[in-house]
Amino acid sequence: MVKGTPSMGQRQKRTHMRCRRCGSTSFNISTKQCVACGFGRSAKLRDYKWVRKCNLNGG
Repeated sequence: MVKGTPSMGQRQKRTHMRCRRCGSTSFNISTKQCVACGFGRSAKLRDYKWVRKCNLNGG
């Protein structure tokens, strides 16, 4: 089996779709959870302090 460039043409399945709550394309179709805001996992909005630190440092 070839694992290189020819295999890349077979990747046509969508893993993420647009989230109803935050609007970003981060809602996983199979797990039914949004990676960006946490929709489907909890009622609270996903928020971590390390994200704010990364944004302040220009990351």
